[in-house]
Amino acid sequence: MKKKLFHPNRFGFKDSLYSCDCFPLVTVLQQQVWCYYCTIAMEERKPHVVVVPALVQGHLIPFMELAKLLASQGLLVSYIATPGNARRLQPQLQDSNMNIRLVSLSMPPMEGVPLDIDNWDNVPRHVARILVASSHKLAGPFEQWLEQQMYDTNNKNKNNEAPPVCIISDIFTGWLHSSGAKFGIPTVVFHTSGAFAMSVMHSFVNYTPQKSVEGDTELFEVPALSFGLKLRKSDLAVPMRDPDSNPLRDNFKEEINRSIKAGQSILINTFYELESVGIDHMRKLTGRPVWSIGPLLPPAAFDGMLIDRENMKSRGKTADIDEEQCLRWLDSRRPQSVVFVCFGSLFFPNDEQIRALAAGLEASGQAFVWAIRRSQAEPNHEAAEVSLPEGFEDRIRERGLIIWGWAPQLLILSHPSVGAFLSHCGWNSTLESVTLGVPMITWPMFAEQPFNSKLLAEYLGIGIQICLDVSSVPDEEEVRRAVTMLLAEEEGKKMRMRAKELRRFAKMAVDKEGSSYNNLQSFVQHIQKLPENWTAPTAGCHS
Repeated sequence: MKKKLFHPNRFGFKDSLYSCDCFPLVTVLQQQVWCYYCTIAMEERKPHVVVVPALVQGHLIPFMELAKLLASQGLLVSYIATPGNARRLQPQLQDSNMNIRLVSLSMPPMEGVPLDIDNWDNVPRHVARILVASSHKLAGPFEQWLEQQMYDTNNKNKNNEAPPVCIISDIFTGWLHSSGAKFGIPTVVFHTSGAFAMSVMHSFVNYTPQKSVEGDTELFEVPALSFGLKLRKSDLAVPMRDPDSNPLRDNFKEEINRSIKAGQSILINTFYELESVGIDHMRKLTGRPVWSIGPLLPPAAFDGMLIDRENMKSRGKTADIDEEQCLRWLDSRRPQSVVFVCFGSLFFPNDEQIRALAAGLEASGQAFVWAIRRSQAEPNHEAAEVSLPEGFEDRIRERGLIIWGWAPQLLILSHPSVGAFLSHCGWNSTLESVTLGVPMITWPMFAEQPFNSKLLAEYLGIGIQICLDVSSVPDEEEVRRAVTMLLAEEEGKKMRMRAKELRRFAKMAVDKEGSSYNNLQSFVQHIQKLPENWTAPTAGCHS
């Protein structure tokens, strides 16, 4: 049987030409690499995929779930992370036989960024903006590592690992497309946001339709969508209402457009039954394969049982409360009687916002678990200095649990006593809530979160919005009304029923022959075919 030759343009060396019995005119280094493949072509090796997330917790988590999913399908995965992020992620791979290796690469020094800072969360906003705009500085260290993977035959002889056949980028690591092109490695974009929100964001960064109206309440059509959508400026986070004043506007526009246009295809953390209009639009917009493969969550999230505690504890940062204590408190509550309040990794509420939430939760008379995080990077933001209403903790002691810091979110949402989730509407939190059948009270903060809220409240009917923008202060009465409605009124019961139906669809999507399952199989088959471009003959080569 005739075998395909090693792809001659894959390395692009410019060394002097050399001849061998197998290849009459090749460079010395090409000849060495080709002959290496000749010696091991008959050995079974896993296709090697590289994943590179953005430097933020909300992207690190779904990228790790993606890595686990691909490794479970027989691929070798290299997960690129900066040192601090690698330390966060390492516990997820302990006692694991998965073919995932963490690769720690340091960012070069950046003016205005302390040397030990490599994540957007828990830093001053001006530092976060520098990190957002400077992710391309990781290209140098990444390409040095990639060169070693491609050309270091001694390393391959030792580990018998194939060189990378595909690079999977984040929308905020778009520089990877240039890096991949240098080495002849195809790239794929992984969207950690939903398809509906990404479709709308693409329209806003390119057409700025909000500039066509004067007032905040005047409706305008969102252009270039295959589904109809009308919005008001008041539906947008404050920076988007006046895009010309947003210092990161050009950066976001470049990255979003590149994520749509670059790469061979798109992976997206969603499922078709949840976001068919968004997925269909992205397929039409890109003209390339768009594989929805979500929800990317631990398998136990779909089994209808309380989530495996060990799996939950390894997802994200370590919780700042003992999980057993948290579970004992939840176990003491009636089914669907508790609202969980948590706002992700990038939002740190100020005293005014905390007091408004506290007043609304107390006025509702309902049970709650509230995770309160304060930034340690800003002055006067120690947790002990939070100004809760006087006597609040004493008054709510019997029906409220406050977690100062990180909460075990997936464990809490999976508990039968939880009947609502008050959230910033980040996509990870949204998918967790949908998958676990919990309706949402939304306070979208920034970026695409208002569009996630719009999807939940108006398209899916499982959400109610109480506030909008990171700078806003929720109205006490709005908080009281939303919590009471979801936990104690008939309309809330209907929303929970709709949420349970979406949970059923989420499980169907990831089960065998479901939409996400089939998309994953198609993507993996595509990856497994890529090495065929460079498989060499099995005999006849020598130095």
